[in-house]
Amino acid sequence: MTDCDVGAFFAHPDDAELVAGGTLAREAARGRCVALVDLTRGESGSRGTPETRAAEAAEAARILGVAHRESLGLPDGRLADDAEQRDVVVAALRRVRPRLVILPHWVQRHPDHAAAGQIVYAASFLAGLRNYRPDLGPAFRPRKLLYALSTLETGEVAPTLVVDVTPTWDKKVAAVGAFRSQFTPEPGESVSLPFDRFRENMELGGRRNGQRIGVRYGEGFVTKEPVALNDLAVLDGSSF
Repeated sequence: MTDCDVGAFFAHPDDAELVAGGTLAREAARGRCVALVDLTRGESGSRGTPETRAAEAAEAARILGVAHRESLGLPDGRLADDAEQRDVVVAALRRVRPRLVILPHWVQRHPDHAAAGQIVYAASFLAGLRNYRPDLGPAFRPRKLLYALSTLETGEVAPTLVVDVTPTWDKKVAAVGAFRSQFTPEPGESVSLPFDRFRENMELGGRRNGQRIGVRYGEGFVTKEPVALNDLAVLDGSSF
């Protein structure tokens, strides 16, 4: 798997689906190569086994239509922006070679989500240095990093841009729903957020972002650097 158009790098199986599933499905439907890279197997989560979550992740990827999905096997619950974990991501970036990388926003409640954003940011820079760990593959640096916003974690952070995911919203919901273990109680316990309520939360977030650009559903993203624009006619969105 090389030279993908979009690579989504997130901490756990289901993270990318929750915050960028509609966007990934839309890019895949356009015929673009989309890769999904989970930094961990989600083995420290309260529900589901790594094997179950791997099967669910494969089904979610099928629903979204992405070309490639893999797990890097970093330790769930112990992600840290250190040289060892960075190098695992550097190797993945040089192997997948995505022109655009989608990663977690740096404001996060979950420690692994915040660490994943830091690791992927650092690795994206290091991967472009020719003399940095040439044993990990030929140097490669993504052209752009796009930080995904979660209404549950990033709160009132305003998006730089919003993608209209109305055409692929049902695929996003189905992909999240593929992770059945996360919404199914173990014997003697209850699920803190059943899927119907979780779906309501997704609906609210999607509708709110959609409202920003005058569509039904949207997913919000932030860029740290300016976005190059060579044609003002490509600007789109709701009227002001």
